[in-house]
Amino acid sequence: MRIIVIGGDAAGMSAASRARRNSPESEVVVYEKGSYVSYSACGMPFFIGGVVPDFDSLIHYPLSKFTGERRIDVHINSEVLEINPERKEVAVNSSEGMFSDHYDALVIATGARARIPDEFSGLKGVYTLRTLNELRTIEDAVKSAKDAVIVGAGYIGLEMAEAFTKRGIKVSIIQRSERILRGLDREMMETVKETLKRNGIDILLNSRIDKINSENGKITGVTTGSRYIPADLLFVSVGVIPNSEIAVNAGILTGVSNAIKVNERMETNIRGIYAAGDVATTRNMVNGKDTYFPLATGSNKEGRTAGENAVGGSAEYAGICATEVVKVFDLEIGRVGLTDEEALESGFKPVSSTITSTSKASYYPGATPITIKLTADLGSRRLIGANLMGKEGVAKRLDVLASAMYSKLMVEDLTKIDYSYSPPFSPTWEPIGVAADVLLGKLKRMGTS
Repeated sequence: MRIIVIGGDAAGMSAASRARRNSPESEVVVYEKGSYVSYSACGMPFFIGGVVPDFDSLIHYPLSKFTGERRIDVHINSEVLEINPERKEVAVNSSEGMFSDHYDALVIATGARARIPDEFSGLKGVYTLRTLNELRTIEDAVKSAKDAVIVGAGYIGLEMAEAFTKRGIKVSIIQRSERILRGLDREMMETVKETLKRNGIDILLNSRIDKINSENGKITGVTTGSRYIPADLLFVSVGVIPNSEIAVNAGILTGVSNAIKVNERMETNIRGIYAAGDVATTRNMVNGKDTYFPLATGSNKEGRTAGENAVGGSAEYAGICATEVVKVFDLEIGRVGLTDEEALESGFKPVSSTITSTSKASYYPGATPITIKLTADLGSRRLIGANLMGKEGVAKRLDVLASAMYSKLMVEDLTKIDYSYSPPFSPTWEPIGVAADVLLGKLKRMGTS
């Protein structure tokens, strides 16, 4: 059996590795358009900021590990241009020229690319960050940059704002809407804004770039409203576009955000063809709807599922709970589940409550505030959303809440869990349990009113 995987990052190499493990006798081939496979895109902002000093440490495994130990035939700088499902062939353009290759099963893991507004096209000094090649380019630019404008106040935008600031660059963020970070509670957003300003970052919400100033084709600044902001570096972080065109041209169906539509086995509408990672849809476990949520953890799991099924397995991928966590200077910020708006659109009746406790016992040195907002459905009292923010302990508690949503726990269940306790790690009353108790009381009052 011959399995071809298109794309060599998280989903692609996970698929190839699982296919090889489950079917040692099969031929497993990977075609990767770029120069690297199996690397940490999530670690790139921390390399820019100097937290991660070694470029090579971002590469999970050297190419030789796959081609040697794992016996996977990996071709870098090799772009698949076309899929022919009837003949079960792909057309490949590589340094060796154009050729066709035959498959018995195919996994499409072509990822996504940064969305770049048309007005930025063709200008020098405009950067995005999706690949290691782009990382090398932007690292060179940072060495001489003095002023940076970041377009977009999402997770990557804020991580890059901190990274640029650590490199001594003056940063301004321009966000078209009034929101910072998707899914974040509005009151928590104010704390994030204050943190950014305290660290010298200028953030402009409900703003857009009206004019791009350039000299000899290189950006020198931007104008928003009546204000001019100098910039020798413009970083664009306004979302991604799935690289699904090759699939569409082959008759493969797409769904949300034009990502390849797959089922829980990562199968497309064409038998023997699977898709995984940032190019594919996934299922939101909280509301049961198809969604597009490109993150590394899901990509790896989807890749494993696709690879296992490509060699005759019966694996299923449950989906996501929309779990995200980010560090913004001294803040840790997390969210999981649905926002109130998403909950209403999904037919829930969201009820929320917010508490502020401490990350550890209040008398223990270094204890800091931690804020937790929980959201439940009024009718079922099921936990459907959460926001957390503090200076420590956020990710630990976020994972507890993600597990609760995966298990479809009720708010009352969260009051009964036997949480770990020791003064260096938590107050006697775990903040999640406190937040759940407050929300449960609110649900009971509303349910009897």
